[in-house]
Amino acid sequence: MQLRQTTTCAEPAIRTIECRSRKAGRALEYRLLLCDRHRWLARSWPGRREKHAPAGRCGTLFDHRDFARVVESHGDQWLMSLTTHHPRDHHGDVAAALRAAHCFLGQAREYARPLGQRAEITDGILAALDHAARIAEALTDGTVEQADGRAQLLAALSTGEAIAVAARGA
Repeated sequence: MQLRQTTTCAEPAIRTIECRSRKAGRALEYRLLLCDRHRWLARSWPGRREKHAPAGRCGTLFDHRDFARVVESHGDQWLMSLTTHHPRDHHGDVAAALRAAHCFLGQAREYARPLGQRAEITDGILAALDHAARIAEALTDGTVEQADGRAQLLAALSTGEAIAVAARGA
C-alpha cells in the first residue's frame, strides 16, 4: 500500500471515495478521503463509489494498486498536467518519461525567471523527479533490488506530487 497526499487541506475528510477491483473478491484498489470543498477532485477517477464517512484528513489516498498502476496514476493525476510527459508516451519507459518531465520542468523554470515568476516553487518537484528518474534507471539496469527500488521510486513520486499540490494551493 502506498500513502499519498493529494491536497494540502487540513480539514477533516467527510467523504470516502473507493474503487474496488472488478475481479472476484473485489479487492480494494484505493480509498481517497476528501472534505466537501475538495470532493470535485475525484470526479475523473475511474470506478469510484462515494459514501459519506468521516475518516481522517482531506486528500489522503491509500493506494493498494500494483506498482505499474500506481506509476500510471501519478502520470495521470499530476505529472502529465504539470510537464506534458507520461510513461505511456515513452512506450512505458518510466525512466525516460521522468527524465523528459524533469528536462521540461527545468526549462520552464528558466523561462519563468526573467518574467519575474516564482521559479523556486519547482525546485522541490525537480529534485523529486530527478531522484525518481535515477531510481527508475537503476531499476532498469538492475543496480537496485526490485522491491526496494520500486518503494523508493513511489516515495519520490509521492513527494513530487505533494510538492506540486502545495504549489497549486489545492
